[in-house]
Amino acid sequence: MTLRYLSLSFLILVTSHSVAQPKHGHAHEHGKGRLEISVNANQAIGKLKIPLEALVGFERAPKTEAESNAINTMNQKLQNPGSYFVANKDAECSPKLISSTIVRDQAGKHADLDYQFDLNCAKLASLKQLSIDLFAEYKRLKEIRVESVGPWGQKSVTAKHDSSTVRF
Repeated sequence: MTLRYLSLSFLILVTSHSVAQPKHGHAHEHGKGRLEISVNANQAIGKLKIPLEALVGFERAPKTEAESNAINTMNQKLQNPGSYFVANKDAECSPKLISSTIVRDQAGKHADLDYQFDLNCAKLASLKQLSIDLFAEYKRLKEIRVESVGPWGQKSVTAKHDSSTVRF
């Protein structure tokens, strides 16, 4: 009876522990990113999260000069979000970088790029679409799930190589 009680207690403990373990972030999937766009009366902010592997081909800390150069090149290119995020012309937007950070998990096996930008639109009410031009540069990037909220309501779409323009 005691052995059965101990076995049952152990099973409950193990099961509750495994259920309580948080999953890694927001489904870290290689080749897939997530972009959240928030638009209010005064501002439009984009928050992008992409596994680093999709941008430079690895996620661990760089081990070679070539890998360090790949990270540096990516960081330089991302300094100008207007190269990768292009709004419709009549909104008169000039994307500005807010932050770009590589976030690694505790084990150092996975890393994501957390990237934020302000669309900085002179005519924000005219913002109707955004082209995501990351796909041409980063071939490992397969799709970006775009979730937006603004005067148009809430929308969720997937941008890909062949359909990289998001309409609001």
